[in-house]
Amino acid sequence: MARQLDQLPVDATSLARRVQSLEREMKELRAARRLGSATAGVVRTAASGARVEMNGASQAVDVYGADGTTLLAELAPDASGGAGLWTRGMQDPNNISSYLASGQLSFRPVQNGLVQVPADIYYDTDAFQYSDLTFTSGAVGATDHRALMILESLYAGQRPYVYVQGETSTKCNFDVLGTLTSSNLAWGTINVTPSAANTPTSGAVTGLSVDGTSFMALVTPNTSVPGTQVTGVSFNNLTSSGLTVWMTRTNTTTTTLNWLVIGI
Repeated sequence: MARQLDQLPVDATSLARRVQSLEREMKELRAARRLGSATAGVVRTAASGARVEMNGASQAVDVYGADGTTLLAELAPDASGGAGLWTRGMQDPNNISSYLASGQLSFRPVQNGLVQVPADIYYDTDAFQYSDLTFTSGAVGATDHRALMILESLYAGQRPYVYVQGETSTKCNFDVLGTLTSSNLAWGTINVTPSAANTPTSGAVTGLSVDGTSFMALVTPNTSVPGTQVTGVSFNNLTSSGLTVWMTRTNTTTTTLNWLVIGI
């Protein structure tokens, strides 16, 4: 049977090394146990100026600008119980932030209480029938109306849609500062010279490509003598590619007709 003495190092130097190694391992074990139950305060990459801070109390990772006080970005929980990346920048009149999490990017003033409903860019899909991207304006008051624009893509080659509306499908105004063009609208002018007085004379409008499955048209003369010299204007042969316009005058004066085709 081995004696206890036989299990010890053979010399004092080896014994000292064994004891030193055992002390180091005990210290590491105690440190690991303390770290497992410890709460971090603030950990900084720099004492001041541009820096990244990990704040144990707020559970946030903050990025500060060169002045040391402007918060540029923050990865942290939000008031709704979620968590995401906030980015911030000084703007007039308010310091605006954006918040990104779970397919939704939200915008609101950094100061609480200024805007009750944040503005959002929201993405949603069932990965089969639709893929939607929704923009909403947000609202200062909790009951104020919001403007929405929904970009909707459908499956199996169906035509995508863009919706402009208020929340819950309510009405909203749409103001275009410029020229509105649409593939289901076509308009223009044509000059018609009557073949004889009081004789209906036609003019052909061709080369159109109006989008739609059914069509309607409007024709009106550019004249200061309606009903007296220009006694009638009409159209027929309406298709997506054109129409025939007609005019009757009491004389043979060339007259400009304005026309509009609408696809439905």
